[in-house]
Amino acid sequence: MYSFLDRLRNSVARFMYGRYGIDQLGWATLAVEMGLTIVSSFVRVRAVWMVLRLLALALTFILVYRMFSRNMAKRRAENAWFLRWWTPLRTGFRDARYRRADKAHKYVRCECGAWCRVPRNVGKVELICPKCNAKKIVKT
Repeated sequence: MYSFLDRLRNSVARFMYGRYGIDQLGWATLAVEMGLTIVSSFVRVRAVWMVLRLLALALTFILVYRMFSRNMAKRRAENAWFLRWWTPLRTGFRDARYRRADKAHKYVRCECGAWCRVPRNVGKVELICPKCNAKKIVKT
């Protein structure tokens, strides 16, 4: 009635019940580990190769430990710390990509740190920052 794969899937699900699994920090750890493994495959200096492989192995152990951990509160706190660091970085890269793709507007950085958008090819424009209300003459 049940195939071998169904039984295997059910047994893995029973084993993982109550364990943390993988989250954003786990995926990032896996990506860094794979990157170190790939880089180490191109390195010919034995000492550097050994250090890269040991770092990759340590990251693998950390990943497996976090996945099978039953201490949910601590793993969630670790992931929250990672997301507090990673989310602004990811958002900054995404916003920069959007600004580069927008050919109809020029983006100007204000003294307060805000990005202000003005239309391109209009000439000189008086820009009023929506965040700090500072005025600035900008050539588009």
